[in-house]
Amino acid sequence: MNGAYPGDDDGLPVGGASGSAGKARVRASMLVLALVLVVVAAGAVAWRIWSPTGRGEDLAAIAGRESAATNLPLAADRAVVLEFPRRSGDGWVVEERRLAAAGQPADDLLAVMVALCEGPRTGRAVSALPRGTRALAAFLDPARGVAVVDFSGEILYGHPGGSAAETATLGTILRTLASNFPQVTSCTILVDGRQPVTLGGHVDLSRPLSPRRWH
Repeated sequence: MNGAYPGDDDGLPVGGASGSAGKARVRASMLVLALVLVVVAAGAVAWRIWSPTGRGEDLAAIAGRESAATNLPLAADRAVVLEFPRRSGDGWVVEERRLAAAGQPADDLLAVMVALCEGPRTGRAVSALPRGTRALAAFLDPARGVAVVDFSGEILYGHPGGSAAETATLGTILRTLASNFPQVTSCTILVDGRQPVTLGGHVDLSRPLSPRRWH
């Protein structure tokens, strides 16, 4: 024997050339298998994303919820009454308006006060709020019967003064409040977020007023 290893007459290790070829074939097979596994995994991910039982189902559920939210009925209008001093000076004129129901007591109260600031629509009545007065904010706790209404500074700085004018201004606010929110027993009036002492020097506003006593 001339080989370096037993059974190899060419001086190569047993299975030398054929062993190298076998290893190459094994490596090639493993590479092909790895590629196949990658393709299968990618296909599984794609199927998960787009199949009806995967992400597609989630998207359908989301779309259904969005559609349901879009189709919710809009808040219904509600009838409210606004009370203005009669132009002749004897009594009050009641006007009915329809406002969108906000769904929250404080928002409903603010909407009523905003409408009151817009003034009457009939010539028989006059506005008792100084020109430019705006309702800025409102708070209402029906369970406790407590209300707070915040008006812009015009209601104070633009007020003409006098007992009759002051009574008319507070009366139009409190009577309107009592007519639409009969559960309210206490109302605090603010001006630009602060509680004034009085509007015209005759009615104390440093404490809450009772709408029922003005109605």
